[in-house]
Amino acid sequence: MDKQQNHIEVIGKVLSGARWAVILRLFGQAISWLSTIVVVRFISPEDYGLNAMLEAPLELLALLSTFGLDLALVRSKSIEQEELRSVFGWLLLINGVLFLAYFFGGALIAIYFDEPRLELLSKVLAFVFLLAPFRVIPNALLDRNLKFKLRALAEFIAGTSAAIATLVLAILGAGVWALVAGMLISRILLAVILMILQPWIMVPSLSFSAVRAMMVFGGTLSLGGAVVLVTDKLATLIAGPILGAELLGIFAVTFQFALLPLAKIMPVINPIIFPAFSKFQEQKEVAGYYLGRSFGIVSLGLFPIMIGLACISQGFVETVLGAKWSAVALPLALLSLVMPFRMTTSLLRPILASMGRADLSLKSTIAALIILLPLILIGAQYGVIGLVAAIMATELIVAFSTISMSKAVLGVSLTTIAESYRPAIISSAVMAACLLGAKAVFGSHVSLTGLLIDVSLGAIIYFLTLRIFYGRFLKDAIGLFLGRRNKSSPA
Repeated sequence: MDKQQNHIEVIGKVLSGARWAVILRLFGQAISWLSTIVVVRFISPEDYGLNAMLEAPLELLALLSTFGLDLALVRSKSIEQEELRSVFGWLLLINGVLFLAYFFGGALIAIYFDEPRLELLSKVLAFVFLLAPFRVIPNALLDRNLKFKLRALAEFIAGTSAAIATLVLAILGAGVWALVAGMLISRILLAVILMILQPWIMVPSLSFSAVRAMMVFGGTLSLGGAVVLVTDKLATLIAGPILGAELLGIFAVTFQFALLPLAKIMPVINPIIFPAFSKFQEQKEVAGYYLGRSFGIVSLGLFPIMIGLACISQGFVETVLGAKWSAVALPLALLSLVMPFRMTTSLLRPILASMGRADLSLKSTIAALIILLPLILIGAQYGVIGLVAAIMATELIVAFSTISMSKAVLGVSLTTIAESYRPAIISSAVMAACLLGAKAVFGSHVSLTGLLIDVSLGAIIYFLTLRIFYGRFLKDAIGLFLGRRNKSSPA
């Protein structure tokens, strides 16, 4: 009875915090999404190419900036004061070293990409590392206590302010500096707000014995994250010198917009998933049940966006981004079609780690890198489409292999995951068939009105299909989000 009551209380607390977190994050991501679409119209492909060159090494070092200690703090059953002081001390040391590496390494980045402008840009961006400890620790403390609402509030304020600043600077003609300024503003505001919402400052310590176990667990996750990032940036790192800034900018925007649904929704979901599933480390059946429920709910929102974007990519690119980005349309449509597979992998990895199997999460990321590397080397010779084909093949293979790895830990298989996805898959397929059929019969007209009609028609068809054929599933999904516990849920 105590175990069942504890399970009910945890789920209730997760859902209570998750509701507000999801609302705030979705609203914030919508603002950021709209800002990104407008900003693209004022920034050239060359500027986006420069930003992509900066981001590849920056994001890799940023993963090392936490060394997974934030996730280790979340997963630990109890935290002693000395452990927290040591985490703070090691984060200060690690990020100080990373600041110096990126600040003085800007010259090497500029030489590698043959772009002298990168040196000054990298020196300015280096300051984000000095802010990391003051963001990482309060985030972890909020997650430990399942205070998703407060963390989401901080991210909403910081993200919205940064998006507005980026937009204003882009309109004023700041170019790549608008993107750099937006990142700095976001990190500074987030650190300040978190310090207010979750006061925690203490005297740092460098006791290794206090954090040894955390570093082992966190280091594994950090390595996995580094491999994921290297995999995502592989096309930029390898093809950048071959393609040049303009073609690289086209690929960067293609990849950015194909990932946009995941990039905007996963930051909403992942801060909830890891601490939530960490509470069920010893309850495989419960974790497996809620994994299926989570996959089903997430797919309802993301599948129609991904498949819909593939169907209307031409109209979307030429209407929203402008004619200068017309080369993005075809690769965007192709990449959007494999994003559901990437979504599956992106959801499974943190759940595996939260269940104590960081090794399997790492194995999945390494598999992606090993598969993509030779494909990128070949694809780079065929331009943007070659890179897209390499990514598509990799996403398919890695998704199936990650599902196979998860079976022993979570009791799930390809069949059970496909069953969770079925309502979204069928409804999205009907929507796509209707949209493409309408284009074949009535022709395709590139205009804002035509785009709005396509989006509205697709949304209506998707909802009606879901409501008619999977009404019970839709009702249960809404009920779970609103906190109404399903009678068939495990105790």
